[in-house]
Amino acid sequence: MEDMFKNEIFGTLEPPHGAIIKAGISLPTNQDIYFASKWNELFERYSTARIFLRKTQEEDWDYWFNRIDKPDVQRAVELIFKSNLYETALLNYNILVDLSWTITYVSAEYVLYSFDKDGNVTNAEDVSCMHPIEEAYDLLRKTENGVSTPHAEGNPFAYLKKMVPEFSPAVDLIVEFWKNFSNSNIRNLYNYIKHKGKPIYREIEEFRGGKAMRLLINKQEYPSDIRDVQKIVGLKQGIDELIHFDDNILFPYIQNLLELLNTAVDPSPMAFM
Repeated sequence: MEDMFKNEIFGTLEPPHGAIIKAGISLPTNQDIYFASKWNELFERYSTARIFLRKTQEEDWDYWFNRIDKPDVQRAVELIFKSNLYETALLNYNILVDLSWTITYVSAEYVLYSFDKDGNVTNAEDVSCMHPIEEAYDLLRKTENGVSTPHAEGNPFAYLKKMVPEFSPAVDLIVEFWKNFSNSNIRNLYNYIKHKGKPIYREIEEFRGGKAMRLLINKQEYPSDIRDVQKIVGLKQGIDELIHFDDNILFPYIQNLLELLNTAVDPSPMAFM
């Protein structure tokens, strides 16, 4: 079967692996390892998102549930499973976008400051050099906590552009991407599912019966069924949007970002052993 995606992530977005150690290769710094670890996490998240989105295109549902004799019920249950696969893909794609900020920040940040209640610096921890495992682990967790959306007040990205200008192209890229993505259907539905509720899907509702009653008061209809007030969206439309987003928007964004970060970090090959 022909792949639904025109861009292959394996071999293009996949992090290097199996580096050959040669004389003169520098040892990996914390920054090198942080960049490599987030690259792996980002790639795994992308792979997972595609797995679930591909599953929405399958027509063999026998391994998901026992076949139902009534065709309408069978089709409705298939759509319910498909909607859950779609939502899982949607969540993973949005997490992937968030990880693009994280990989940029942890790759560029070189010092973590601690402040007192008056805003005075009380401590500064070097992030970018080499540390023992426990310290490196704790420093990455602290650095991850400094990540915020690119437009949030007090976000660290403008500061990073000034302090480490070699990361400016990557920072500009994530900021510009976020401007276009932050109010998209894909992001808005993700935020709705994460914070507010579970949508219902038009295609599934077509298989359900109508309302048991209509409540009319002074010629105006009032809610008499939970579906009157639930958020309703199109399943096929959502899936098609995700496929287009992946191939035409997300893939070139991630590919460009990884190239820019790899150039700026210039990691030791030993980080990818």
